[in-house]
Amino acid sequence: MGEFWRIEREVGNVAVLVLDTKDKDVNVLSEKVLRQLNEILDSFEGDTSLAGVVITSAKKDFIVGADITEINAMKTAEIAANGARQMQAVLQKIANLKVPTVAAINGQALGGGLELALACTWRVVTSDTRTKLGLPEIQLGIIPGGGGTQRLPRLIGIQAALDLILTGKRVAGKKAEKIGLADACVPVQLLREQAVLYAHKRRSEHHHGLADIKPGNLASDLPKWATEGNLLGRKLIYKKAKEMVQAKTHGHYPASFMALDAVFEGFELSLAKGLELEADLFGQLVITRESHSLVHLFHATTSLKKHRFKDAGRERFGQSKVESIGIIGAGFMGAGIATVAIERGIRVRLADPNKDSIGRALKHSRDYFQKKLDRRRIKSFEVGQKLGHLSPGLSTVGLNKTDIVIEAVFEDLRLKQKLLKQVEERAGEDFIFASNTSALPIAQIAAEAKHPERVIGMHFFSPVEKMPLLEVVITDATADWVTARTVELGQELGKQVIIVKDGPGFYTTRALSFLLNEGSLILEEGTSVEAIDKAMIDFGFPVGPIALIDEVGIDVGIHVLETIASAFPSRLVPPKGLGAIADSGRLGRKNNKGFYLYENGKKGRPDPTVTELIRASTTGKKSTAEEIVERCLLVFVNESIRCLEEGILASAYDGDVGAVFGLGFPPFWGGPFKYADHVGAGELVSRLQKLEDLYGARFKPAELLVKYAAAGQRFFPDEA
Repeated sequence: MGEFWRIEREVGNVAVLVLDTKDKDVNVLSEKVLRQLNEILDSFEGDTSLAGVVITSAKKDFIVGADITEINAMKTAEIAANGARQMQAVLQKIANLKVPTVAAINGQALGGGLELALACTWRVVTSDTRTKLGLPEIQLGIIPGGGGTQRLPRLIGIQAALDLILTGKRVAGKKAEKIGLADACVPVQLLREQAVLYAHKRRSEHHHGLADIKPGNLASDLPKWATEGNLLGRKLIYKKAKEMVQAKTHGHYPASFMALDAVFEGFELSLAKGLELEADLFGQLVITRESHSLVHLFHATTSLKKHRFKDAGRERFGQSKVESIGIIGAGFMGAGIATVAIERGIRVRLADPNKDSIGRALKHSRDYFQKKLDRRRIKSFEVGQKLGHLSPGLSTVGLNKTDIVIEAVFEDLRLKQKLLKQVEERAGEDFIFASNTSALPIAQIAAEAKHPERVIGMHFFSPVEKMPLLEVVITDATADWVTARTVELGQELGKQVIIVKDGPGFYTTRALSFLLNEGSLILEEGTSVEAIDKAMIDFGFPVGPIALIDEVGIDVGIHVLETIASAFPSRLVPPKGLGAIADSGRLGRKNNKGFYLYENGKKGRPDPTVTELIRASTTGKKSTAEEIVERCLLVFVNESIRCLEEGILASAYDGDVGAVFGLGFPPFWGGPFKYADHVGAGELVSRLQKLEDLYGARFKPAELLVKYAAAGQRFFPDEA
């Protein structure tokens, strides 16, 4: 018996291999785990009494993948390719055993875990909601390296396999059975028993490398096999898939293209040759900048889950979770927060003096769940169940019974202070007042509070249902238990949570303001709206800065820029022309009039009359795409570094997670701090100094960056 695997014998001479990595919460296929599995498989080779083998897990998940830290430590393509070959060789031994092998899967089987299962004769999964099968490697900028790109297409067909490999999506047990990825889906209690039965069954040899076509599905499967079953058809699918990947990734993610090569080229080869190809491509990807950036984000998000306030929350609340929240303000943000909360089973009291707003908010939630029902993501009884968690009201009475009150009214300091006062009058022992504001300092909102230690910022991003970030803002007065409770709520809502210190615009709004302002200045100088937005989208942002001002609303944008400019007057000077644009009655997408023309909320071409309004102060300077990116990007990166320098950000990890998940910073660069590491602090300082000479103080390199450049230091010294 080894330290990871134990062997249990079942009646009828079936060996049940149970994986239990004692030192970790989840099972991962580290080098040691694989080495020990290799020894066990060798011992099975000569065992003539053995009837079959079942592989299963002692933990709540099956196996969640290979060990990322080991992949991260591979410094050359050759080392990485060899690592993949070693793993493939161990899994090939499972496939080569003379007896049937069964993967008995409960919980998650991801990456290397699913690849191990693919090497088995049979896969039996449970119908438990936790059970999910997937190959998420693409999200780390690599491809499956343990045979996934070769065995999966041969099992379920090319198109179904690409759907999993290119997206990293996870399928539930029932769905896995339906697409032929699993042979049986059973209740948890029956998993072992069923797996042992399968361990006595041999697989007939009739499926020559193509998935079994289940009877009854033949008609619907015919067109698929008519194309996949012949070389010409496969070439056609390859061409289409390549176009789709190009359109989706704009060529920024090499792993997607290499995944296509691994699948399509490998399909024409023997399995052994296909595995060779997979290992080589895997090796090339491990050392790319894109993969380093995405692995960095994985580490960043994992590390932020364990925040420094956890203990303070435990001391006060033990294991109890936030069960109910109050929301003041049923506008777009309030409705979004309420919807996400009830989806997660948290009860919500929604208060707004305006009956129409309440009606719209309820409709917003209902439409959201209806869409999920139409897409078969939820069952019809769940819609009523979730909506039953939402109780609306016209006054703030009753909010004192909730765990946390979130205020989501518009950006008006006096109004926010007034609401805080109302809530405080009736509040109990553990009340927390969280303001969803994007720029107003929390300390000002709490200025007249009886309990400033219970006031905190919860800055959600719009639309709340889609945007993964939550920025929690703490003042010098905020109590640690208040922070802990608020962060825990954010995580319960499924958000990536960063904790930042109070200050004008906190972190995200402040750094973004500099970027949007730079875009507006370039526009005012004489560059076209399209040229600016296209340059930033080509660099990798999801939307350009000018279109983004339309999205947030021109009035809101100007208000935020003024707030930030008054805090940093020497650095941020808003363009003069923006006022004229707002005065012309343009609010952006919300009233169908902005820098772009809109029809029924759909963005059309830029509005030519806007340029007339700005041209009063134009210099006629047209910037190239490189100049646009250099200015907008570096002013943003520099301001982010300043936020770390001033202690607004607690760590560079927070800065990268905030920028990528809240502001659309390109993930393949890893965030502003990882970007600085990729190009080097010294190089960044000299590029900023050139811009400072041309445009002034906002490009003066942050002192922290200058310090790092002098010392040859990096923000993430331990990472590749």
